[in-house]
Order: sequence, then structure tokens, then C-alpha cells
Amino acid sequence: MDENINRTATIAQALAHPLRLRILELLREQGAYVMHLTATLQRPQANISQHLAILREAGLVQDEREGMTVVYRVVDPRIFDVIEQIQQLDLVRRESTEWAPQRAHHGRGMRCRCPRCRGDYAQAR
Repeated sequence: MDENINRTATIAQALAHPLRLRILELLREQGAYVMHLTATLQRPQANISQHLAILREAGLVQDEREGMTVVYRVVDPRIFDVIEQIQQLDLVRRESTEWAPQRAHHGRGMRCRCPRCRGDYAQAR
């Protein structure tokens, strides 16, 4: 079970950067050469290679040699379903008028009124 959690965390971390999401999108149809990614994203080749390494280590992309060049491809296109689901979660959150994260205010004279801080957490359970 820990291995599953660790693999899931690795994939989530790989998806947690805007540039890596853009790279995946560029690889969506037929893959792309590193030189294409650097030109399109206007980033140094070393930077693109670092992001590709993270995606490769997460098992999201694979590299294939074509002569002197390397083309990267998405391993499993279902990753785009995952990305779209995450985007939908964000849309629901932004559209919801009821969703408003509350911050607990500890210190500075303000006391948190949650059951744990009030001391009656054990009674509530």
C-alpha cells in the first residue's frame, strides 16, 4: 500500500508544475522532439530536459531515439483525463458561492473555536 501511495505522490508531484503540464499538452498527439519543446516554450534545453526527466521518472513520458535526436511521447493518454478532472475540480471550486476556505486564527488574541481547540473534541467523538 505504501508503494501505491508513493507512486501516486510521484505522479502528482510531476503534474504540479505549469511547465510540465504544457509539455504534456505538446506531447499529446504524436510526441515531440526536445528541440521543438525548447523553441515552442522558449526555455533553455537544459531546463526542458530537467522537466522531461521528472515526467519520465514518474512514468508519464518515454523517450525514443530517432537517429541523433530524441522524441518524447506520453506513455498513457489517460493522464489527460486526470488533468481534465483536476481542471474540473478547480472550475467547481471557483463557481461555488458557498466554497470559502476559512483560516484558523491562533494567537494574536483570537481563539480558534473548533472542537479540538475548545477541548471538547473527545466528547464530540
